[in-house]
Amino acid sequence: MNDMHCPYCDNHDSAVLAQNEFGMILPEPQSLSKGHCVIIPIRHVSSFFEITDKERKSLMSLLEQARNELNLIHQPAGFHIGFNDGKAFGTQAQHLHIHVIPYYDNQDLVLDQRWGKSAQL
Repeated sequence: MNDMHCPYCDNHDSAVLAQNEFGMILPEPQSLSKGHCVIIPIRHVSSFFEITDKERKSLMSLLEQARNELNLIHQPAGFHIGFNDGKAFGTQAQHLHIHVIPYYDNQDLVLDQRWGKSAQL
């Protein structure tokens, strides 16, 4: 990592919802809905296209785990799952992170500037 502050590298262990050898699930501090979390690789890497096959499989396993836990705890109607790759989106953290955003019936999900422009689902 360079000299810039990375909120994902500097996370506190108490915030970790789940972890495996190559990644972890963290709560999203700027949550768009109840249960919104992010999945990150432990290694500081900025692009999905730079991770190893083992890291990719690990992150997908955590994605499934996050979905299962959120279904048990919150019973959402569905999920918005996504990530931005590249500097065009102006992300504060240059650390790959995959958003898992639960969607609930009768609740508008408004995606904010992190997705390039606001959109309502």
